[in-house]
Amino acid sequence: MKSGKITAVHRDVKNKHRYHFYIGDELIFSVHEDILVKYQLAKGMEIDDGFVREILLAEEEHRAFLLALRYLGIRPRTSRQVITYLQEKGFPQEAAENIVNRCKQMGYLDDQAFAKQWVSERLRLKPRSPMMLRMELKQRGIDKETAEGAMSTVTRDDELAAARGLVQKKLRRFKGRLDWNEEQKILAMLYRKGFSQSVIQEIRRELKESDPG
Repeated sequence: MKSGKITAVHRDVKNKHRYHFYIGDELIFSVHEDILVKYQLAKGMEIDDGFVREILLAEEEHRAFLLALRYLGIRPRTSRQVITYLQEKGFPQEAAENIVNRCKQMGYLDDQAFAKQWVSERLRLKPRSPMMLRMELKQRGIDKETAEGAMSTVTRDDELAAARGLVQKKLRRFKGRLDWNEEQKILAMLYRKGFSQSVIQEIRRELKESDPG
């Protein structure tokens, strides 16, 4: 790295948010305008190796932050998903965790809100048993305590409604009266998906009551 006085600052031709800093004819570093403002970078400023390293570290963290915001802008994410995404982009775990903490402080990340929204939407749009919902939350990096908090509002009626939704989809494939084997396939499907025994028995009863024979 080179120490000395910044002799020129040029705005990037293609990316209007980036600036290039020179000492003489040598490009020293390029940063986002947010870093320029933060450090009050300008022509004539004296810089040294230590300051340049600090600038480059801040620029790298800012790049990670912008990537995280774009990732979160697509749809809600969990902290673990953001950390994994940033690591896949080449950022070390510590830097990724720092960005996640920053996003939490700014209100862009909320695992509790994510978990509650996930459970609510799954029950409404894609019926799932409580066991499957817990598994999905775990797969997305939601810790057990947060998951249980989100699941605490799920009632037996919710579970029963989810099971009925799945059964109704299955029943569209059958015409007329269900035979014993067909009924067992439906009940086995509910068992595989993690529905409680009491809910499965209720569905069995409802299937028998709706049987036209």
